[in-house]
Amino acid sequence: MPRTTIQVSFQDAQAHVHEAVKKILLEAGYHEVAYGDEIVWKKGTGMLTAMQYIKVTYQGNTLFLSGWTRVGLGQYGFKEQDLEGFVAAIPKKMVKKVMERIQSAVAHM
Repeated sequence: MPRTTIQVSFQDAQAHVHEAVKKILLEAGYHEVAYGDEIVWKKGTGMLTAMQYIKVTYQGNTLFLSGWTRVGLGQYGFKEQDLEGFVAAIPKKMVKKVMERIQSAVAHM
């Protein structure tokens, strides 16, 4: 699965960090969905722009953010695309911005 992943260390309690991450994702228009056997955050349906995904996981005091897009409609979308390259460049840039916003917020916690 081609995904762009970043990791961020934090000092605060994981529950507090997760609430901050959740707030940013909700403000950006994402909602939690089941994606295969994973729980991820999704924005869009694929009708007007590529579907945008961010997965949030923790390992100790490290947050892992994985971002990707899929072009197509709903469950009939094409393969995952990492956040590099020209195809679906605008949605990819939007996902990167949200991930960078989360990274900046969590790095100070």
